[in-house]
Amino acid sequence: MADKLRSREGLAVISGFYLLAAIFVLFLPLENIAKFFLIASGLVFLLSLLNYRLGFFLFLFLRPIIDFATDQKLFSIGNVTVNLLFVYGGLMLLFSLIVLTVNFQELKERKLIWLWLLFIAWSLVSLTYSFDIISSVKELFRYLSIFFSFALGAILIKKSQDLTMLIKVIIFSSLIPALVALAQFFFGSGLMEGGLNRLYGTMAHPNMLAFYLLLPITLSVFIFLTVKKNRIESYVYLAIAVFLSFILIFTYTRGAYVALLLIFLLIGLLRFRKFLMAAGLGLLVLYIVALPFQERFNTIFQADPYGSISWRVGLYRDSFSYIMESPVIGQGVGLAETVISKNRDFRLGAAQPHNDYIRLALDGGVIGVTLYLILIITLFHELIKFYRQEDRARLKMLNVFVLAFAFSLYAMSLGDNILNDTTLEWHFWALLGALLATQTIKKPAVSSRV
Repeated sequence: MADKLRSREGLAVISGFYLLAAIFVLFLPLENIAKFFLIASGLVFLLSLLNYRLGFFLFLFLRPIIDFATDQKLFSIGNVTVNLLFVYGGLMLLFSLIVLTVNFQELKERKLIWLWLLFIAWSLVSLTYSFDIISSVKELFRYLSIFFSFALGAILIKKSQDLTMLIKVIIFSSLIPALVALAQFFFGSGLMEGGLNRLYGTMAHPNMLAFYLLLPITLSVFIFLTVKKNRIESYVYLAIAVFLSFILIFTYTRGAYVALLLIFLLIGLLRFRKFLMAAGLGLLVLYIVALPFQERFNTIFQADPYGSISWRVGLYRDSFSYIMESPVIGQGVGLAETVISKNRDFRLGAAQPHNDYIRLALDGGVIGVTLYLILIITLFHELIKFYRQEDRARLKMLNVFVLAFAFSLYAMSLGDNILNDTTLEWHFWALLGALLATQTIKKPAVSSRV
């Protein structure tokens, strides 16, 4: 496997171009925070060419920190507005193409790669009939970035030690967004909604922070439960899991509450009974003492005609009628929200579908949602297959945790816009690519780490 760009001349040219670009950025009429992250993004790209694996880790680490950058507009070209995240995603795509050009042979036998490519190919076809080509192209590139995260994980992570490092990158990358959210908790500077101070950290919305945190929480619990308890490291990860769970709770995102309960329930039932009891007791105590959390949680089960569930039912009913306007091929990738906003009174609430499968049906019709479902089913098949075949204890156990997380994620996709959470999708699919690749390679000596 090629692990760095070997052309010294090419690196010299790119380094020189980066320095000139960094100087140019300093003189642009932008906010200082935008300048800082633009220069940092370029530096990540430059470092990635010196060491592919390090660059991959840096791209993943920085992504949740700059999720807020949808508001950091840089410039416009006609009707196209370019923001910081667009530039960051573009650099990640360029880096991915460089790596895949040299290493694509390694991916040929992976079913999920071809299923991803089929899904993306259909999204590409939908550009031919999209009524908003700019929005469709943006969504297509977002799907490509998720696919590349998966492909890079499969190419660059082959050793169990590297998989361990990836897991830690995912966990520790969540701390800065969580610390920002903690400041919002103490200063009351989150998103005020219905009298609640909803934490969102560095994310664009509290719901996105909540679902994003589910993965580092799951992985922190995995390390705590599988590392020997005489190692202080295990309690560090327990503390991280508790801290991140605290932040998640005060996002007041009900879907994430259910998802976290489902993850803990599955982990407990499949393997760790004592953990299930301890987690259940902790959540019960929180439910009793934290009245805002209690009230928010109770609304999940209340049949309120003006509540969130009733609103979703009305949204789904209307969305199905829009799907039937083009049931086979859909309206075009990335246009679900536009279709809903054009046909539904804005006074009825947000235009986001709040259901990933309805979103995909609006975008790509029966063909699009079927390709996505085949991708998910194949993913579960691969995870279960490797769980049965794996003889390394901690890798086998990691399959259990990833299965629990994946089941929860795709179940909650029935009621939330999880596919739209790009940071979560990057991290999750990078982990999947790395996990499946690590298990494909069998070594005679069993590693003591993940």
